[in-house]
Amino acid sequence: VVREEWTAEVFDLELMRYKNIEEEMVGMLQIAMVCVSVPPEQRPKMSHVVKMIEEIRGEQSPMHESFDSLSQSPSVSEDTGTTSH
Repeated sequence: VVREEWTAEVFDLELMRYKNIEEEMVGMLQIAMVCVSVPPEQRPKMSHVVKMIEEIRGEQSPMHESFDSLSQSPSVSEDTGTTSH
């Protein structure tokens, strides 16, 4: 659970210029909290994290273009540990 009073401390206020972005940012913060769960066995696999992010951001997200530019960077395969583009 993400407390509302935390959002001002963790969100870049510059991003607030995007319409309806706060709900999306809270969703991303909730995913982040799950990813750092203690114990580690409760943390989701990256493939599940990707699905959760895709559900939150949708195609009409104000941040759509920003995330798309990140997806063009090299990544490391979860299964093999190899780098791909």
